[in-house]
Amino acid sequence: MPKTLSSQQAKPALSLWSKGGIGLGLGALALVVIGLVFPTGGAFFPLVSLWCSCVLFYGALWVLRVAHVELNFFHRAVLVGLWAAAVLYFYWALGRRQFIYAWDYVNYIVKQYSAETAFAQGPAAGFAYIFGSFADDYTNFITLFTEFPFCLTARTGDSYAFAQVFCVLPTLMVLLAGLTVKIGQMLHVKNRFYHFLIGFSWVLTFPFLRMSAMLAQPDWFGLIFAFAILLLTLDYRFEKLEPGRFALIFLATAAIILTRRWYLYFVVGYYFSYALLLFVSSGKLAKAGDKALALRRVRNLVLFGLCAMVAMVALLWPMVSKILAFDYSDRYSYYNVGGLVTELYYHAMRTGLLNFVLILFGFWLCFRRKLFALPALALSELALSMVLFTRVQNSGSHQMLLYLPAYVILFLVGAAGLAESIDKFKVPKLCYWAFTLVFAVSVRCSPLTVMALPELVIHTIHPASLTEYMHFDELTYDRKDLSQIQAVTEWLTAHLGEGDTAYMIPDDMLYNPGHLRNCMLPEHPLDGKLPDSFSVPGTHTFPMGFFEAKYVITADPFPSTLAPDTELGHRFNAKFIQLRDETHTLAATFDMGNGYTFSIWERVEAPTREEVETYLHVFDAENAQYPEMFSQVTEGWLAAHGL
Repeated sequence: MPKTLSSQQAKPALSLWSKGGIGLGLGALALVVIGLVFPTGGAFFPLVSLWCSCVLFYGALWVLRVAHVELNFFHRAVLVGLWAAAVLYFYWALGRRQFIYAWDYVNYIVKQYSAETAFAQGPAAGFAYIFGSFADDYTNFITLFTEFPFCLTARTGDSYAFAQVFCVLPTLMVLLAGLTVKIGQMLHVKNRFYHFLIGFSWVLTFPFLRMSAMLAQPDWFGLIFAFAILLLTLDYRFEKLEPGRFALIFLATAAIILTRRWYLYFVVGYYFSYALLLFVSSGKLAKAGDKALALRRVRNLVLFGLCAMVAMVALLWPMVSKILAFDYSDRYSYYNVGGLVTELYYHAMRTGLLNFVLILFGFWLCFRRKLFALPALALSELALSMVLFTRVQNSGSHQMLLYLPAYVILFLVGAAGLAESIDKFKVPKLCYWAFTLVFAVSVRCSPLTVMALPELVIHTIHPASLTEYMHFDELTYDRKDLSQIQAVTEWLTAHLGEGDTAYMIPDDMLYNPGHLRNCMLPEHPLDGKLPDSFSVPGTHTFPMGFFEAKYVITADPFPSTLAPDTELGHRFNAKFIQLRDETHTLAATFDMGNGYTFSIWERVEAPTREEVETYLHVFDAENAQYPEMFSQVTEGWLAAHGL
């Protein structure tokens, strides 16, 4: 039967991918119109953030497509169920504690407020704020994605942490689900049901995946791009050129570097290990007689690597130039508390015995099937990244995220080993999996967490040598002195006039200026009136704000610190106690209810050169090492004040 004219002219239906792309394009046009018509409208930045999150989610789905991974109904059901459980977990965990966000834990909250202020002045000012930070260690890149739904909340520290469950976690979970499927494909897993269920839930509940999120540090946002890189490269051997895949790899690499500078250690460690793996496999291929294919692999890899490196340097030159010019190993030496041996100890404590047992299941499976590429790649990346990072400093709990991609590979390989042997001793293995999930979810996510232990275990079982440390951890994680800190803030707010400032000497986890500035978020009445303190050598400059301050705040006893031998505040406070009766008078005291007393001293004598130099001489050793942060700053201030 001949075709009709209408059927001959019928156009093929648009695919879902095309419809999604068109929708995002129309959304971008709508944002342009809104930005032109309502340049200072309060809805513009949240709508930009929503559009960016949609683009990111679309990009994640595109990564799965390029990686030849498809999530079926079972995968999607598990994903949605665990996301709903995560919403309940975060709501419960954040609501049962009193935590004041300070230091790194308030950094992105403050950035979010600043981004809102910038966009309130217009799109040009807003995007200038975002793109103008690319030379900073903390860029403003993440604020593009966290504004929505943060703008719909009370805009407190807890609500910022909770908002990440909606703007970060869904995309991260999609890519993690895809990575679980991909590793199952590479290991030829037969029991895919248990592999996905065990592997996906195991990684998702790993304490150091959510540690930074619980403390309002959206550093785990970078794992979205790390998982994308793994999906795009794990089983790709550059046998043919794929421009679409290359573009995604390049964009994911640039994005992860913009998320946090220290993700560079993952990038270097992973790409070096990946190239080494490809060279080794190509060498074996050449020995087997297929030299042409081996050479094509290496040629394509080198070509892409060189082009990507040049483009990356051009795109991120402000950040690259600062990294090349700045001696991080010197400036961050305060945080290098033991080198590689201590770092290995941290990794053992943070990973935990239950996870090591799972990894052994993976080694057993790979040995049986002679599939060594995945564990070799993960171990090589882990070792190289650890060595490079430890040259600068030892890792904190949030910096475990740069090692997490390697651990994810090892965990998912282990889940494959557990799933493939599940029929033998099935009940004990399922109990082991269930117990591990409960154990992991119960781990306390506090700033001082070193050992991945549940709160019940921390309270009942710990070495006597760690009693003070654990007590310190409890005081900072669940504050019992919130009302007292707010009272100090209210007193300072009432007594500081226009142009007046205060200076706080303590600057540690228990008490620091950030606690006073941020104890009433989203209100921050002491902004501009209470600067950061002086504590870390190589990071903090000599505190000229102390000599300008109307009030000086200190604590008795002076709070302990994690590095008493090198911390600077103790020595500054000791000298203040010697000299304060000559220059200050007691203005107020506050009992903090936990054994500490705050004292507020008012300056009654104008600072002199002799006073400034007396304090400076306490730090002669640091001045010899960092004169630009001590004597040069001091002389500039004295000259400006005619002293």
